[in-house]
Amino acid sequence: MVRTDETSADGFTARVAEEVAAMSYADLPPLVMTRARHVLLDWLGAAMAGSVEPVGRIGQAIAAETGSRPVATIIGTQLRTSPREAAMANAMAAHALDFDDSSFWMDGHPSAAVVSAAVALGEALQSTTGQAVAAIVAGLQGQARIALATGPSAYENGFHGTGIYGTFGAAGACAHLLGLDVNGFERSYTLAATQAAGLRRTFGTMGKHLNAANAASGGMLAAQLAAKGFTAPTDGIEGRQGFVWTHSATFDPSRPQAVMGDRLAIESVLFKRHASCHGTHSTINGVAQLRGAHAFTENDIAGVRLFVPDKVTDICCISDPVSGLEGKFSVRHAASIALAGLDTGPAGFTDASVHDARLVALRQLVTVYPEVDRQMTAPTRVEITLQNGHVLEAEVDAYQPTPDSGLGAEWEALKSKFISLASPVIGTSAARDVVGSIERLDPDRTIGQLLNLE
Repeated sequence: MVRTDETSADGFTARVAEEVAAMSYADLPPLVMTRARHVLLDWLGAAMAGSVEPVGRIGQAIAAETGSRPVATIIGTQLRTSPREAAMANAMAAHALDFDDSSFWMDGHPSAAVVSAAVALGEALQSTTGQAVAAIVAGLQGQARIALATGPSAYENGFHGTGIYGTFGAAGACAHLLGLDVNGFERSYTLAATQAAGLRRTFGTMGKHLNAANAASGGMLAAQLAAKGFTAPTDGIEGRQGFVWTHSATFDPSRPQAVMGDRLAIESVLFKRHASCHGTHSTINGVAQLRGAHAFTENDIAGVRLFVPDKVTDICCISDPVSGLEGKFSVRHAASIALAGLDTGPAGFTDASVHDARLVALRQLVTVYPEVDRQMTAPTRVEITLQNGHVLEAEVDAYQPTPDSGLGAEWEALKSKFISLASPVIGTSAARDVVGSIERLDPDRTIGQLLNLE
């Protein structure tokens, strides 16, 4: 249980460690298990699709060079290597398409590092699915609590949440699998803190994927070292010259409880329908809504105005992208795809798509207007002016997690997404088998068996 004094900075690392260490599979409510299935399926689909991307291939090549003991699988391949190398390669692949999940409780992508680390170490340890799921839920919980307490300043100053908080999440998940006590968790978190890094400057390049990869492997290393008795302070987050000293001007140990209440971090996870930065999704959804309601054609458009939060201008407002990776961080390119009614999956964000004459022409019609008083997570206001002078407006919120009542429909959508991503890599029949395996989720099977890794 979390200690009652949630306002004190002293003991913050200990409070998180106590909560995360105490979490168990037997205590997970049925709806949390449902959400865990969603997380596993979405992560695996993203990792499989990313495994054949250039960045995925590079990660695999680096991992294979080590010649380490082959005990963990690199997703989408026949390669097996050490847990840390597999976690690195799989996290890189899972984040490659920017099609993996998001959470605004940790300012990034929660599963790329946490699930990659838990699955790789779990496979090597021959952990059961129940143990792996509990570790993932626990890892996500610690990750969110640390991120919320740190506050917005770290992200605003240029740190990538996936890189810094993913390190803590992976450390917590791996410490859980290794069965560490509270002191072991505390040391794991401190050892994660001394590695936590990752810059937003890398957005639009493969460097962003490295942030997830380093978080997965670094977090696992932290837990493995702690398990071997590696010494470290037990207050590495809040202690003098610790994580929040270097990374935060907005640390508030009471914020996690105020935001989360009794909810688990896994309930904050958002699943993507578009293979781009989540900051572009409101734009895509707004354009699609107006296009569907008013049935205008491209020739009917006189201009498009996007009113976005000022704080996203250096996140997803690359004006004229020159690569598919840059296109994922361009609301103008995202709007052009939606205006054309084209696929906003991976096919919409390729090197070819950002240079497509039709999309470039549409992009020239789009103007971005940053608004200082628009909250960072507020929806983009899309305003489309037609040649006849009519002005169409929409604001679609793309940041709300699925409520419990919508989990059935979400599972169906995630199944379709998974099959579309995994089938080109492993075949449709095998993809459907994986879906069935995760849907049944036998907690006594090993995690390797569940995901068809063994």
